[in-house]
Amino acid sequence: MARVRWWGTGVVVLVLLILGLVLPLVDKALGSGGTALAAGTVIAVGTERAGVRPVTFTVPAAGWALDEARSSLTNNAEVTRGEVRVDLNLVVPLGSLDNRRLWDGLGRIIAMGGAQLRGGPSAVTTRHGMPGLTGALAGHRKIGSATVFTRDDLGATVTASGPPDAYGRLAGEVRAIVLSVEISP
Repeated sequence: MARVRWWGTGVVVLVLLILGLVLPLVDKALGSGGTALAAGTVIAVGTERAGVRPVTFTVPAAGWALDEARSSLTNNAEVTRGEVRVDLNLVVPLGSLDNRRLWDGLGRIIAMGGAQLRGGPSAVTTRHGMPGLTGALAGHRKIGSATVFTRDDLGATVTASGPPDAYGRLAGEVRAIVLSVEISP
């Protein structure tokens, strides 16, 4: 009768346990929030024109991360800090575009997702002097803001949301991100 050694099978089982149970726990503890961003990092979005992407925004403080899985720098970028998300989407219109039309369209898209814009929009102007419209956003036990900007043949929507406490703590930083948006002419 041949002698059977089980230690090889035991090692395989141990490796599978580590990979299947321990690594996901470590990943969850460390977080997989994307690429950490330094304060002042400029994120550029859109199809490059002469080597430059046309829409930019600036991260105001350390602690934000670029969510690479939910970003495609040719058309959108999402940054997160804890439970708060800020999502900038580039809009390339088929026809004429202005802030009001983009605001109305964004409202319809948000409503399809089960959230809603609260009240009418108010005027906002970025640090670069670009006018837009902004307003409150609510739904799915989250609050936030929605903002739109248009220039020439491009538009940008910026939505931000999170649980009320988390969003409240970061509202100033979210506003700084929104006010840093620039669309190159």
